[in-house]
Parts: sequence; structure tokens; C-alpha cells
Amino acid sequence: MHQTLIKKIALCFVSLLLLVTCASCKASANYQIKDYLNNLAFKTGISESNNIEDVFWDLYDWGVVKKEDYELLNNSLDYGFLAKTMNVLLEKEEGDLNNLKAFGWIDNKCDQDDKVSKEVSDDIIDKLTYFLNNKSFENNIDTEYRKDIKTIEDELNKGDIVFKDDEYYKVLMIEDDEPILEEATFEEVFSYLDISGEFEIDFTNSEVIPYENQNNTIYQNHKYNFLSSNTHVFNTDGFRISYSLNKSGIDVHISKNVNDFNLFVDLSVNNVKPTFKWKYEEDDVKNCYFNIKMNSSEKLGISDGKYGNYYLKFKDLDTSSFKSLLSTMVDPIKDQVEASIPICKIKTPIPNIPTAYLNMDLLIKLYASGKAELVLYNSHNMGFETKQGKVRFINEHDHKFDSIAQASSKAGFGINLALEAASFRLADVELDAGLKAKLQSTLHLYDKDGNIESNSSNIEYSTLNEISKENSDVKVCGDVSFYWYMDLLINTSKTKMSKYGFSRTFNILDEDNQVFGNLHHIENGHFVKKCSRNSRPSIKQMKTIKSDKIVLDSYAEVLNINQTYQIIIKALPENYNNQDIIYTSSNDCISVSDGLIKAIKAGSSQVEVKTKDDKYKSYVNILVSTG
Repeated sequence: MHQTLIKKIALCFVSLLLLVTCASCKASANYQIKDYLNNLAFKTGISESNNIEDVFWDLYDWGVVKKEDYELLNNSLDYGFLAKTMNVLLEKEEGDLNNLKAFGWIDNKCDQDDKVSKEVSDDIIDKLTYFLNNKSFENNIDTEYRKDIKTIEDELNKGDIVFKDDEYYKVLMIEDDEPILEEATFEEVFSYLDISGEFEIDFTNSEVIPYENQNNTIYQNHKYNFLSSNTHVFNTDGFRISYSLNKSGIDVHISKNVNDFNLFVDLSVNNVKPTFKWKYEEDDVKNCYFNIKMNSSEKLGISDGKYGNYYLKFKDLDTSSFKSLLSTMVDPIKDQVEASIPICKIKTPIPNIPTAYLNMDLLIKLYASGKAELVLYNSHNMGFETKQGKVRFINEHDHKFDSIAQASSKAGFGINLALEAASFRLADVELDAGLKAKLQSTLHLYDKDGNIESNSSNIEYSTLNEISKENSDVKVCGDVSFYWYMDLLINTSKTKMSKYGFSRTFNILDEDNQVFGNLHHIENGHFVKKCSRNSRPSIKQMKTIKSDKIVLDSYAEVLNINQTYQIIIKALPENYNNQDIIYTSSNDCISVSDGLIKAIKAGSSQVEVKTKDDKYKSYVNILVSTG
């Protein structure tokens, strides 16, 4: 009996293993081909449409599907159909599942007719997209010119193509034995051009070309090399701009004095790695792949604010006087700064490909009022690929956010990266990206009985926070809205690709891309789900008693994250009052101000309650729980 039971258990276990092994290949039949194609087209950047009709024909133009596949849209997705479409994008021969199995994207036991679940399909599409967006090419150039290229010293005739000062020209006519020249077109110079490669830019080998408005630059040459100096300074429209290059990138600092403030923005662009393939023949671009990977960081801020000393006038006022004096002394900042500042053009030679360059145009954008401090970190993967007259865009990015923006703010940068050959701009991508913030202030005023009065304020959050920081009867909150913006322009009007119709603009991020989601309320410089400012116990002047210690209402408290607790002093030694007490915390898991404790993160802390002369001390033990 016992052995029979063991055999049954073993049989069940083996059956379970078989089911698990085949689970990915024996999926339910409810995931349809039309849903798969929609997802495939969107993630790979082949189509932006949500309409399956448009999606299907976009995929058809790319050769991913055939006309007869239209009748299959409502069928369940199987591995045979999935493999057929994948093989086209992988540029493999049509056939069975071997290519996907060789990549390790599907199990070796999967068959053509097995159904594919949405989860498995999504995973394979993600892997395919990464593969398409991270291609690599050997550095190569293969060129054929339409006719012999002459120099200005040669004997010239009307219609000749001349190479002069790194540019190509066409002879319009000969006048008084002197050639009259005009810029040659790309088609007049090349009959065939196939270039490809990838490299990471070494900025110390790059040439910098300042913009024309940088007349105050300390450098005299129109073109100069960063090897001669690594720091560059110029002034424009009241801004002081300095920038320097290191091996991996460029660092920019901009500052301007506005209303007694020093507005500044710092930008770093580094680890720029272009990957490209550009093939031209028979007066047409046959295919193109242009992808740029890079990292960037931005910091926007205002320092040396004019409110620095105001808090001395406000700290001892009762709430009514505080409110009255506030309205007469402090006005919101009305003057705001918005600027788009061109920094420089950077020309980088492409290794092993003569006459080919990567050009970078850098622009910083900033806007701020009040006091702001925000830092953005981004990594980007952006570009495009063309095939059979169609274009798909490449876009991957991630970002993180540090610090608190304490005013309405916007910081960002525009950057254009272009592939050039023989002075012709072949293709480019242009990115305008950054972050916008809007913050509304709320003032909470406590009366002597602990009752709270809350008022919205048009005065900047940081201003209120600064001038009230030593007044325990005034608390300030902020409600903030942050969102990323990102626009990607593929092939500007300056490029050859735009002449062939490969120019597109994509609005990638907008107001729907909130940085913190539903965490938008700020207290004590921290984001919380909702306002925790409530009426508090009355903290009246304590009646002094003859004692050798500070007597507290409680000496141990357990708080949840974002919860507050007010330390209550029951009695003080003679000749001391509440204004003589100092509160300090032993751990940053909490904050403490005038006895009000705010739980920030899990941990434990001991709050020391002592007199200013350090003669009397008491302690409150705080445990912050994640529950």
C-alpha cells in the first residue's frame, strides 16, 4: 500500500515536470496574430499606429508579413508564424524555428503548430528589439566618384567638380580665366558610397567650432583643438558659459545673476557611441542604420537666495504677525529666466574612415523662478533604421531623479548628432529632452492651542521654508508636478536622408510621464502620499518645578514611515522654559524640529532633549517600522 502511494506521487511529480517543460510551447490559443503584430510593430518602432490595418501594411512595407497573411489576423499565434516574421527582421532565411532556437529565445521542444502565449511573445519581441537596436558594424568605406575630382590648381572647364578647402564645388563658368564656383550636390560627387562602423568618441581628439555669437570667447582661432586647452569660456546675453572636454565627454557650466540670485545649470554628456551603416547607389539610399548611445546628467539650481536672513525677523512672531509681515515683506519673484544657449559644435573624425566625421551641436535650455535644486541622470539609445523606403525609429532611455525641485523649473538640453562624409551631412538625430516642474506652496499656521490654519500661497515653497524654519508655529508643504519631456527628430532638413523622405518627429515623453507618480506632496524635503499636518496638542509654557531633570510625557515611541510625533515636555527644571530646549537625533531615519519628529525610513534613533547650556538632558527612543 505504501509503495503504491509512493509510485503515484512519483508519477504525479514526473507529469508535473513534463507540463512545466512544455508550458512555454503549449500555450492557450487566445493570443491572436493581430495582437502580436500590434505589439511587434510598436516595440520595434516600425509603426506608431494603434490601428491594425495601418500596422499590418507598415509591417508589409518592411517585408515582415505578406498580403495573404491579412486573412490570418484573427487566428491564434503559433510558433510557425512567429518564426516567419522574426526571420525577416533578423535577416535570416525563411524556414523553421532553428534560428530562434539557436538564439535561445524558444525551447528546443517547441513545434511549428504550438500556440504562443502573450507572455512568451512579449519576451521574444523584447529580445528582438534589443537585437535590432544594438547592431554592430565593422569600420568600412567603399566609394566611387562620378568623375575625376579636380583641384583648384588643375585646368578647369564648365561642369567640372572641384575639391577646395575640404569642400566640393561645381564650375559654373570660366570668367577672365577664373572659375566661378557653386556648391556641388552629393549626387554630382558620388555614384556609390557605402560606409559603416562604430566607435566611442574620444573628445580630446575632437575639433571645436564656436558659434558665431560667441564673440567674447577667450580664444582667437575660429577652429581650435581641445588638446591646446581644456577649458573654454565666453559670455552671451548676460550668461557666463564655460565648458571643458575630457576623454569621454564634455562638461558645461552656465550661470547668470538674476534678482540677487545666481542661476546656474550644469550639463555633462559622455560615453557617446555612434553606430552607423549608410549605403548609396543608383541615385538612391538603399539602406541606413544610425544609432547613438550616450549618457547625460543635468543639474539646475539657484544659489545665494535673497531670503537668507529673513528668517531672523520671523522666527519669534506669533502666527498672526507672521502672516501679516510675510505679506508686506516678501513678494513672489516675477522675473523669470528662460534661455536657449548654443554651446559649441564638436567635429570628431571617424577612425579608419577618411573624410567621415561625427558632428555634435550642443544647446542648453533652462528656466527657473525662486529657488530650485534638481538633478537629472539619463541614458539614451536613439536613432533610426531604413528599409525598403520605410523608416523605424530607435528609442530606449532610462532616468533617475535626485534632490528636490523647490520652484517652478525646467532644465534640459538639445543635441544634434550628425553623420558626415566629404562635407555632406548624410543623416542625423536631434534630441530635445529634460524635465519640467511646477510646485504649489501651502502654509500651515498653529495657534497657541495647537489648532491649525492652512492657506495656499503664491510665494515659492523654498522661500516659505527658509523664512519659517526657526518658527515652530509655522509649517510649510508643497504639491509638485514633475514630468519628463522628450522629442526626437530624425533627419533634419540639412541631411541627405530628408531629401529621400526619411524625416520624422516623435514626441516620446509628455505630461503623462510623471516622475513620482502619485507621490507629489513635499514635507520637510521628503515626498509623502498625503499631507500629515494636523492640529497638535497644546504646548503651553510649562510651570517650572524644582527638579534635576527634564520630565517627558513618553520616552519610547514606534512610528510608521511618514508618521509624525510631537514630544511633550511635562515639566522642566526651575528657570528654564520651552525656548531653552534643543532636540537632536542620532540617526537620519527621522527628522526632528522643535520636538516634532517625522519618520523618514526604517530604523531606530535616540532623540536627545537637552537645555541649551547642556546641564539637563533626557532621551526619547524612536523605532521606525515599515508596517
